[in-house]
Amino acid sequence: MLTLRYFSVLLVVGISFAFSQQPLTAQAHTSSQKSIIIGVSMGAATPSGVSSVRSMRMAVEEINAAGGINGTPLTLMVEYGQNKDSVSMDNTIHQLIGQGAQVIVSGSGSANTLRAARIAVSKDVLLMTAASSSPRISDVADKNLVWRTIPSDIFQAATAAKLLRQKKFATVGIIAINNAYGAALAQAFAQSFQKAGGKVVASVSYPDIASYDSFDFKSRLDSLYDKKPTAIYLVGYNDDGAKIVSDSKAFFSAAYKPFLFGCDGNYNNDFLLAVDAQMLEGMEGLSYVHPKKYANFDKFFAKFKEYSSKSADTSDLANISLAGILDVEATNSYAATSYDAIYTYALAATKAASTKPSEVAKMLPKVSRPERSATIINVGEFAKAVEAMKKGKAVNYEGASGPVEFDAKGDVTHGNYVVWRIVQGKFTEIGTVSFPR
Repeated sequence: MLTLRYFSVLLVVGISFAFSQQPLTAQAHTSSQKSIIIGVSMGAATPSGVSSVRSMRMAVEEINAAGGINGTPLTLMVEYGQNKDSVSMDNTIHQLIGQGAQVIVSGSGSANTLRAARIAVSKDVLLMTAASSSPRISDVADKNLVWRTIPSDIFQAATAAKLLRQKKFATVGIIAINNAYGAALAQAFAQSFQKAGGKVVASVSYPDIASYDSFDFKSRLDSLYDKKPTAIYLVGYNDDGAKIVSDSKAFFSAAYKPFLFGCDGNYNNDFLLAVDAQMLEGMEGLSYVHPKKYANFDKFFAKFKEYSSKSADTSDLANISLAGILDVEATNSYAATSYDAIYTYALAATKAASTKPSEVAKMLPKVSRPERSATIINVGEFAKAVEAMKKGKAVNYEGASGPVEFDAKGDVTHGNYVVWRIVQGKFTEIGTVSFPR
């Protein structure tokens, strides 16, 4: 899956005087009407980010066409900040709250989501993220206000460890970016790998900075390769990951070249283009992906493809490197989780007959619970859900990204990862791994 940077979406939701159109940016408002604001704060536009905002707009328009939440329409309000500028990203959150929102959105990474969560919780605001996967998010003291429709990296870590042990690798070295995403994923992987009988012989980290062009990885790579691990787990993104692999060439020889295994942050063409193809040949890794042969995703994708062809937001792609666009399936996996975030919120608010965050939060597990007597709600069936709830029936939303079932920490309990391999300078999907609900 495409991850130029692990972007995150926090839904900012509240009742305010806003606008009934669904703008990509707040500046596009043209008419006034009482509505429920869904605010989205994001970093600089990426293909996955643009697709996610677009899918949220599609969900909002579907829900409004079905009468909105208890008769009140939704408005999507989007603010953009700078990915690695915490002040910029936090300002977008404060701006959205200042406009009457009761949920906050932090873009571009789990670290931003964690900061946004603390701000949101302090203001008693509901927060949902469709892309931030750090296990640390599960442990926020959140008063039941932080939720996500993408699985925790606890599952990615366990899957990576299992695959490496199945390949008979007994020792591994870990190199990970030191931020909320990288550090937590590396720690979870180390625990899973050792629990599976393997040994972590080296674990090093490096800072999360704006550019790695002049960064010297030598001392860290000395430590990483000193004990000759048979496999390397690389937890980073495209620019830093590419430099790590390139600088590792000095440590490899005919007698020693460890197996390279990456994460979703490496799974984009910018990573491929920045490294000698021979260094990457045979490298494998994981990336979050929508379920295969799943009717609800297929239905979502067909609707989304048609909707995207008519979208007016294509100008947001102007600053994106085309080399970073892996394929349509990659961006659409995050689009599906983003669509589900809107739908689960709207269903929960409808069931609660309230937009008060604490009341909506209580209903989130109840609209996605697989009870035997519950009415199944599929993609695009908001009107059906409203009708069922009016009759006092339970509903079970089966999402675009898969069954959306929340645990006690507000995390979904299912997911799918594509296993990728680099062959002759290209990503090749060699399998899909699913984990149970």
